[in-house]
Amino acid sequence: MKKRVLFVGTVVFCLLAMTVSFGTSQTNPPAIANSKDVCLNCHGPFDKLAAATSNYKAPSGEVITPHRYVPHDSKEAKGIPECSNCHQPHPAEPTASDLATLPKPDVQWCYTACHHKNNFEPCKDCHK
Repeated sequence: MKKRVLFVGTVVFCLLAMTVSFGTSQTNPPAIANSKDVCLNCHGPFDKLAAATSNYKAPSGEVITPHRYVPHDSKEAKGIPECSNCHQPHPAEPTASDLATLPKPDVQWCYTACHHKNNFEPCKDCHK
């Protein structure tokens, strides 16, 4: 009896492992690019991305680049925020349909994290 239980358990484990490893495209969603390192492989480097988006108009009306190191005087990779703070991740190899259904990114994370007056004035303007 113990051998049969062990055998059945092994078979079930193997089937589950194969399902996870070799799942079909109908049942498993495509891989999602959800870390800044993965995102920057296609959309980077970060400094170039920041320069390319330097004319972003924030809800406050300010023209800024939302792609900033945190803290802003940092130039280290660890200072690059996670892209998913503002962007909805898309499949690693998106189709036009995937991209068409993504919500627009926003800067709410910036407002929640630091810019609590919902503008991009320097902290020292209020916190002296």
